Amino acid sequence: MKWSVSFLFLLFLVTPAIGGDMQKGTTHTYAYFYSMEGTPEGIKQAVPAHVEYWKSLKLDGYYGGPFGDNSGGMVVFKAESAEKAKNYANGDPFVIHNLVKDSWVKPWIIH
Repeated sequence: MKWSVSFLFLLFLVTPAIGGDMQKGTTHTYAYFYSMEGTPEGIKQAVPAHVEYWKSLKLDGYYGGPFGDNSGGMVVFKAESAEKAKNYANGDPFVIHNLVKDSWVKPWIIH
């Protein structure tokens, strides 16, 4: 009986909580999807700063680019938490210059 209680306690310690964060220090993949608003010239002027910002973060798993119709774009990257992922998105020059109409930052589970 004693060993079974010890086993259950050990199992509790090593199993992540259902619906909660995984182990601290791990990263998860996030997708930042955004649609644009503003003048084509204003957007064009902000593109270099937008590209440089995302590259300068040197995030693991980073991929990004515009949609083919230039209506917006998507950035995929790894972050330690949803809060950090949202902070990265909020620092985007497109956001700072009010060129983003709608955006979402979502965890992305890749199969």
